[in-house]
Amino acid sequence: MTWRGTARWNWWAWALLALVGVFVLGATAVRFAPPGSTVAVWWPAAGLAVSFLLATGRDRRAYLFLVGVLVSSGAANYYGGRPPLVALCFGVANAAEAAVVHGLLTRSVRRPTLASMEDLWRLLAATLAGALVFGILAGLIVRVGLGGPFLSTVSAVTASHAAAVLVLAPIGLAARARRPQPLGVEDLVQWATVVGVTVWVFHAGQQLPLAFLPIPVLVWGALRLGQRTVAVQLLVIGVTAVVMTSLGGGPFAAAAVTGGIRPETVGALTQAFLATAAVTALSLAVASTQRRNALAELRDEAELSRVVLDTAASAIVVVDCTGTVARLNATAARLMGDSEEALVGRLAADVFPVADRDRVVRTMAGIASGQAPLTEEHDWHVEGLGVRRLVWTNAYLTDDSGRRTHLVKTGADVTDERAARTFVEAVLEAATATAIIGMDLDGVVTLFNRGAENVLGWQATDVVGRRDWPLLHDPDEVARRAAELGVEPGFDVLVHLVREGAPAETRDWTCVRKDGTRRTMSLTMSGIRGAGGHLTGYLAVAEDVTRRRQAEVALQVALGRERQAVEELTALDRTKSDFVSAVSHELRTPLASVLGYVEMLEDGAAGPLTDRQLELVSRVDRNGRRLLSLIEDLLLNSRIEAGRLQLDVRRCDLSDVVASAWTSVNTVTAQRDLVRRVDVAEQPVWIEGDPVALERMVTNLLSNAVKFTPDGGRVSLDLQPDEQEPNMVHLVVADSGMGIPAADHERIFARFFRSNAANERAIQGPGLGLSIVRAIAEGHGGTVRVESEPEHGATFIVSLPRSAPEVNSDGPALLRAGGTYRDQKDDS
Repeated sequence: MTWRGTARWNWWAWALLALVGVFVLGATAVRFAPPGSTVAVWWPAAGLAVSFLLATGRDRRAYLFLVGVLVSSGAANYYGGRPPLVALCFGVANAAEAAVVHGLLTRSVRRPTLASMEDLWRLLAATLAGALVFGILAGLIVRVGLGGPFLSTVSAVTASHAAAVLVLAPIGLAARARRPQPLGVEDLVQWATVVGVTVWVFHAGQQLPLAFLPIPVLVWGALRLGQRTVAVQLLVIGVTAVVMTSLGGGPFAAAAVTGGIRPETVGALTQAFLATAAVTALSLAVASTQRRNALAELRDEAELSRVVLDTAASAIVVVDCTGTVARLNATAARLMGDSEEALVGRLAADVFPVADRDRVVRTMAGIASGQAPLTEEHDWHVEGLGVRRLVWTNAYLTDDSGRRTHLVKTGADVTDERAARTFVEAVLEAATATAIIGMDLDGVVTLFNRGAENVLGWQATDVVGRRDWPLLHDPDEVARRAAELGVEPGFDVLVHLVREGAPAETRDWTCVRKDGTRRTMSLTMSGIRGAGGHLTGYLAVAEDVTRRRQAEVALQVALGRERQAVEELTALDRTKSDFVSAVSHELRTPLASVLGYVEMLEDGAAGPLTDRQLELVSRVDRNGRRLLSLIEDLLLNSRIEAGRLQLDVRRCDLSDVVASAWTSVNTVTAQRDLVRRVDVAEQPVWIEGDPVALERMVTNLLSNAVKFTPDGGRVSLDLQPDEQEPNMVHLVVADSGMGIPAADHERIFARFFRSNAANERAIQGPGLGLSIVRAIAEGHGGTVRVESEPEHGATFIVSLPRSAPEVNSDGPALLRAGGTYRDQKDDS
């Protein structure tokens, strides 16, 4: 069950219980009505219904409860022996009374209380109105339905119902009130006294006219124990007095026996007693509650004043008319160098740490006459802090007659603020090359530093305090900017974006110096905001950037020329590449024809050749093939430059590629006196690549190694997987040749690069091989690097990614077995 469901169930439970109580009390009151009387002496059911309504406050379900009151009261009257129609009419009258009291008390507040005498007067007025409504209705019912007297009935039931409501309604009003203090011995003694006195006054054998005795005891409770206790005690006294009076006890019943007064009069006297007790006790309870609340508020205000005084950052000193310190806070005591207890009661002139004591004495002497100055400043010599500058604001305290009794001095330490102000002023004056201009919201110049004077040529005396900012700007530029912003030309052009919420705006402006010269200024306009975040002015910081902007323009022109030159060089390079490609294509066809005829001559197609002729033809074939290789390199390089390098990627064994490359350079190495070594992994080395391109890469590396290694040197080729990275394979071509300087390690992979050592030793080659090697390696997702030192050979390492191996695949047996060979020197 939710909280709302629980609250709703509680309301219905209490409402049902209250309606049962209305029925029981009503039936009892009717049953015990005095013999011969047409109405009951007391009707507590009315008080119970009103008390429940007041405890729940202004609730929409009150209408349902009033219907229940009508039914319960009607049933109680019928049960008490009244005719059905009369019982129903009395039920309507009881519901109307409860509705009137509840409506009047909840008309202006949701939940009525007894917090003030106004609340008590409203309760009395509402009770009287409700009782009169019921009395008139009851008089009509008795007159018409029972044939009884109208006026006597009205007076009797009005008193009985008013007394019942006054006795029971305070319980509903005080349902949420707090006890002023916990239950103690005084509560028990007071309760025992009020119950004992009431029982003794109204017991059967007591005939003395002492009905007033319970009221002083009630007053005791009202003054000491609070509204809730008084409300409950009123109920106890009311029930006890009515029941015991009905049983023939107490002074009112005795008066009926000895004085022969009517039963209605006994009831009226009883109700008058209850009404008097209720009004007296409730009045005192409300007054006592107000007094306690006022004292609590006074204590809270005193505590708040003390806390505020002690925690204030400003120094506060209260001095009486004699110049004696009456009170001071912790800040003032710290500045005076002593404790508050030691300073209170001493003369201000004796404890104020100032050099000019005569001035303090004169100020203190003017307190009574009101001649103390409203503000004053002192230099206080504070131990540990040095000299502090304090600004004091003085105010008077007066008594009821208007006589001045005390002077309250509130001092603010402005030493740091003035030092900071001096520092800021020094900074502003030190900025001799930066213009700093302050303006208020209307554009009036309030600050014009020395930098502004130097940059703009105007003196501060010329512009401060005037709206002369238009003198500083080019009017045509201001008009153009106003058209861009859609505003009128004026001060708003400079501060428009800041007014719209931007923190600052930086842009170039053309400013006019006093001598008429124009300068380009980089101006940053920002807002000056107060503590609440609202604009209080503007700050303009400007720097002369005329030369900088001129240099930027010159740089832009130079960059434009450089860009044009680069574009022209790019076009020229593209033309060169196209030319080389075209020429290479044109050379390759006739060269292939030449090599074909050379092969025919070697095969004897034109007749047998002598040994010398075969040697010459062999040299033609060898140089032709070298020229064909150069043409192929040029074509491949052109495709690489154009970004058109196309690779026919498929699964291949890199061992086969290495074997083919080794065979292709075998004709060259076989004629050289070199130690050759090849070491290839025993298992196939599978990669995803273009076998033709890879073979060309390996061939170029081997050709370079042979070319740059003198006879008697060593050339090796290794192909092994990476043990640390199983998904990579390394192809290593090493030689013991002339080596490469460290400065050329990266440059050798550039197109057409030839080292100085190669040029000095007249080693042939266009310088394209290694650039092609890098392009092919990177095209396969790999890398190539070199390790070399001059005269210590060179090692080229190509790293390529592997693919998954195939089952039952074998590579070239010769290379996979490895081997070392030493060839004879070529005599050609």
